[in-house]
Amino acid sequence: MSRQSETALIIGAGLQGCSIALFLARAGWNVTLLDKNVAGRHASSVNAGGLRMLMRDWREYPLSQRAMEHWVHLDRLVGEKAADACEVRLGVSQIGLALDEAEMSWAVGRAEDMKKRGLGEEELLSREDVRTLLPGVSENALGGLISRRDGHANPAAATRAFREAAVAAGARIVENCRVLGLERVRGGGWRAETSFGQHEGGVLINCGGAWGARVAAMAGQTLPLKTVAPSMMVTARTQPFLTPVVIGIDRPLSFKQSAVGSLVIGGGILGKPCPDQDTSFTVMDRMPQSAAATLEAFPALAHVPVLRTWTGLEGATPDGIPVIGPGQGTPDLWHVFGFCGHGFQLSPAVGEAVAKSLVSGTLEATLAPFDCGRFASRVAA
Repeated sequence: MSRQSETALIIGAGLQGCSIALFLARAGWNVTLLDKNVAGRHASSVNAGGLRMLMRDWREYPLSQRAMEHWVHLDRLVGEKAADACEVRLGVSQIGLALDEAEMSWAVGRAEDMKKRGLGEEELLSREDVRTLLPGVSENALGGLISRRDGHANPAAATRAFREAAVAAGARIVENCRVLGLERVRGGGWRAETSFGQHEGGVLINCGGAWGARVAAMAGQTLPLKTVAPSMMVTARTQPFLTPVVIGIDRPLSFKQSAVGSLVIGGGILGKPCPDQDTSFTVMDRMPQSAAATLEAFPALAHVPVLRTWTGLEGATPDGIPVIGPGQGTPDLWHVFGFCGHGFQLSPAVGEAVAKSLVSGTLEATLAPFDCGRFASRVAA
C-alpha cells in the first residue's frame, strides 16, 4: 500500500539523514530533520571521503555497488554545480596493500571468496603490479587487492550538497534543536519534545550517528553501539607521486595524496570521544602508529612533516556493519546508524533504499542484512 501521504521526522541531519530526506521529499513526503548541532557537523563532514567498494563486508557490497552508480551520476541527485563542488574522483582506484605473508594470504582468500559470491570487482595484485601502481612502495610489499572503480570525494562539500538538495526538494531542517524526549502520538506516529518545541511525524527515523543508541533508548529500544573518534592527519605538500588511495589489510594504514600534494592519512587510530560535550580530541601518543604504518609502506616519506590532526565522532556496532531498518515491532520507527566509519560511500544508496521501503511498505532486499533484530539475543543476554 502506498504511503506517499505520510510524514517523516528524521533525527540527525548528517549525510545519511539528508540523503533519506532527499529521496523521501522527492517521493512527495513531508519531511522534517532535527539536528542538535548543524547539519553534517560530525562524522559526515570530517571523514576521509573514501568512495570504496574494496574490502567491504560482503553484506554491504550490493548496497555499495548501487551507491557507486549514484556517485557516478551525482549531478542527477544534487545538481550539476553542487556535484562539481563535491570533487568526486572515481576510477583512481583503491588498493589494499599486503606487507607480509599473512596479509597476502588473506588477500588471496578474499579474492577467491568474492569471486564465489559473484561480487567480483576486486582483483588480486602481484608484487610487480603494486610496484607499477605505487611508485616508491616498500620492498616488503608482496601484492594486494585493487578495486579500480573506487576513488574519493570531498566529504564536507558532499554533505552540504545533499543537505541543499533535500531542502530544495521540500525537506525542512531545524538546526541547533536538541531532542529531549520521544513519545507515541495517539492514532499513530511520534512526537519529539525538543529545545525548540514539539515536532511530529508519522514515521520516526533515527539517524543519530554516534548518539543513535541514545535516541533509540528515548523510544524505548536498546541497541548496542560504541562511540569512537577516528583520527586523521594531513602533511605538508610534496611532489605528486600517488594516484590510488592506499589502505592497510591488517595495519592502521589509509592514505591518499590530495590534488595540491599533501597526504591525508587515516587508518582507524582512535582519539578520545566526548559525546556528552559533542566533541572529540586527538590522542597525540597514538598518532605515531598511523605515521609508522605509512612509513612502513612508503619509507621515502619520512621527511614529510605532519601539519595538523583532527577527529570526528562515529558510532560502531559489535559486528562492524550498520543498523538500517525498522525497530523491533515498530514499523513506524526506523534506525539508520552505526556505520563504523565507512558509511560515506553508502549514503546515496541508503537514502534511496530506506525511502523506497517506506513508500512501498516493503523492505528493500539490500537492507535485509542490517536488521536490528540480529542483536536481540545479545542485548537480552
